[in-house]
Amino acid sequence: AKLASLNVTKLDGTVVPASSLWENGGAVVYLIRRMGCKLCREESLALSELKDRLAPVPLIGIAGEHLGHEEFTEKYWKGGLFFDLGKKDWFPIMGSGRMMFSGLASYMFGGVVAKNVKRVDEKNIEGNFAGEGFNLGGVWVVNAIEKKVVFEHQEKSWGDNVCGDPAQFEKLLAEVGRIKSAMKSSAK
Repeated sequence: AKLASLNVTKLDGTVVPASSLWENGGAVVYLIRRMGCKLCREESLALSELKDRLAPVPLIGIAGEHLGHEEFTEKYWKGGLFFDLGKKDWFPIMGSGRMMFSGLASYMFGGVVAKNVKRVDEKNIEGNFAGEGFNLGGVWVVNAIEKKVVFEHQEKSWGDNVCGDPAQFEKLLAEVGRIKSAMKSSAK
């Protein structure tokens, strides 16, 4: 219910109701922590590779700022891109919170963030540090037919990628499959 009351902003500044993004049955919603972050770019690439497999369920990205959107959509993201400017609406409701000192410590002392960065470096995915990156994001599947979020993967750390967790990834695909089946049934 909370999500249906939210809005998103298009790049041109047009505000649209979030519910319009999944009105045909559902959507996969990716709350993008920072478009320049190489860890976020890794997840964006992995989700973008699924776009055809998810269809007709749309792949929607929601970012907290415009910074870096040109390169992001050109090289890393194939879904729709909308904005929660200032991370005021979506991030408090769907985000996992903030990570700063624990993330930096995890990176500096060889923890999970350091391992995630190493994994991404091995894939030669580039990034930058421009923009706000302390608010964590995640991936959700919204089922409009059931009027609820049926899958959620909230980031626990920088680089906590839903596509890198086989159990979570299978759950995401299963929920999208349920939406696709319901969409086919309602079209008959």
